Amino acid sequence: FPGLMNRDYEIITSRAVSEINHYDGTGTAMSIAANRVSFTFNLTGPSLTVDTACSSFLFALHYALRAIKSGDCEAAICGGVNCIIDPRTFVSLSKAKMISPEGISKPFSKKADGYGRGEGCGVVFLKPLKKVRLLVQQLEISQVVCLNFVSSALIMTIPELFFQIKFKIDEAFLKNLCTSSSTGKGSHI
Repeated sequence: FPGLMNRDYEIITSRAVSEINHYDGTGTAMSIAANRVSFTFNLTGPSLTVDTACSSFLFALHYALRAIKSGDCEAAICGGVNCIIDPRTFVSLSKAKMISPEGISKPFSKKADGYGRGEGCGVVFLKPLKKVRLLVQQLEISQVVCLNFVSSALIMTIPELFFQIKFKIDEAFLKNLCTSSSTGKGSHI
């Protein structure tokens, strides 16, 4: 269950038509990313690439945990990756005033002026806690993921404060969480 966003590698590799080879068809298709991992490691079960922009990893985690809980698989590999190798996305986001001039995200701050982009890759191996405890007594994994998208915001990329707060209260109440995580896209909500 990889969570991916942007298509920088595909853009870079498709610039010179003479350099396109037989690997490009599947090598640059985001839909194939999960299948490539499954194929390489001879894995069976659900194999799904998720692209929901900045929340891609969280949605991938959500689907991975649901697949385990429903019995579609006994374990899952879930990851998120972002590589900034082409300037087009950065320039476009800058022109839309979504990128902070300082390059720093300040979510929930009155000084929020956009977000700072970053590169990274993180991968987790998920297995039901009961089965993991048999192997390693101290290991614990996240068991609850709540997702939300608010379509009534004035600007699609800036969430509304009311719905963010309502969602966090609902999440804590319904799931009885001790901790909570959030993303604010550098908006001053």
